[in-house]
Amino acid sequence: MLQTNQILTSSIRAELYPFQVEKITRQVNDFILSNKESEECSFEICPKCGAVHPRLTKAGFTAAGKQMLRCHECGKRFVIDHGELTYYSHQSQAKWDDLILETQNKNSMKETAVKINVHETTAFRMRHKYLHSLEQTVYPLCTER
Repeated sequence: MLQTNQILTSSIRAELYPFQVEKITRQVNDFILSNKESEECSFEICPKCGAVHPRLTKAGFTAAGKQMLRCHECGKRFVIDHGELTYYSHQSQAKWDDLILETQNKNSMKETAVKINVHETTAFRMRHKYLHSLEQTVYPLCTER
């Protein structure tokens, strides 16, 4: 990934706090990564109709800026992060990354909300969704015997 000296000039870096430089670098790298992922977006099964190896095309963006895809089998649109942690979220990937780091560092809910610039209730719900996804990863529900 890109280093800070490749993104910002030394005069701009001198004007910013270290955490701001780190955040800018992380955001630029996240944008590059998401662009690469969107070029490689492929679903084995359409989440709407269940078609195997559906033909998908890009179909605009959500209000939050997420890429939408259209299945040519059923004609329905869905978000590219369907079934992931950020699904059905209006918050950016950078805010989710910061929330995960704050949670792992055991910071309080108020500190986390201030750092990612959201209301405390939103931070609580995001943290709850993150912890629930961890729980599902570690202890998946057994449906067969």
